Amino acid sequence: MSRAARVLATACVAAAMPVLAHHDDVSAARPEQGIAFEQRLDAPLPGDLPFVDEAGRKVTLASELGKPVVLVMGYLACRDLCPLTITGTAEALDRAGLAPGADYRALFVSIDPRATPATLLAAKDQRLAARDRAAWTFLAGGEHSVDALARAVGFHYRRDEAHDDYAHPAGFVVATPDGRIARYFLGVRYDAGEVAEAVRDAAGGVAAKPASPLLLLCYHFDPRTGRYTLTVLGVLRALGAAALAGAGLWAWRERRARGRA
Repeated sequence: MSRAARVLATACVAAAMPVLAHHDDVSAARPEQGIAFEQRLDAPLPGDLPFVDEAGRKVTLASELGKPVVLVMGYLACRDLCPLTITGTAEALDRAGLAPGADYRALFVSIDPRATPATLLAAKDQRLAARDRAAWTFLAGGEHSVDALARAVGFHYRRDEAHDDYAHPAGFVVATPDGRIARYFLGVRYDAGEVAEAVRDAAGGVAAKPASPLLLLCYHFDPRTGRYTLTVLGVLRALGAAALAGAGLWAWRERRARGRA
């Protein structure tokens, strides 16, 4: 990585972390309060939970195990973090050099109990490239199954009845073939080498250390307007643009200084 690229990455992370960590200070009126990914390493997944897949087949979580499992939770109507999380996970798995179906299985579980096989299939086709679809199974379940799985993996989310929306964190879980939580990946972009290592470790039953705390929220409620906005994502985009401009200015000054030498 070039020095300019390191400056960019450091600036983005350093600027973003105060924004991401600020969720503990928000008022009770904000829906993101209490939303988190609690890391419960080595905890078992409840294998007897009933679900239905995008083909309409009734399955249990245990029937989807047997290989290391990459588990993403979210909801189909989400236009913000869920598509980014699914895309980021699929891209990291592609770059990791792992064999889909042989080295791992990937699951997306809807936290909205109203999801149906038809909506699952439509979302799968929309959000995944054709080459990735065979490696993924999209699942829907009743409130009991969804809530039990969310509690097991520490996925703390909140339904806002008034606006028919969900606030939830972003990331995914890697589980062992026998259904124990092995590693957490937080955010929406992931290092392919670390993903490959996590899947290989999970295959051997090894649980990793907790991931560094990070919270990205699917939506943000603005009490002044009564609307949900992409405040966190918008700030991150702005910070990224500012950091890119700063890195460009630094590179220009460095070239200019070398030219004068």
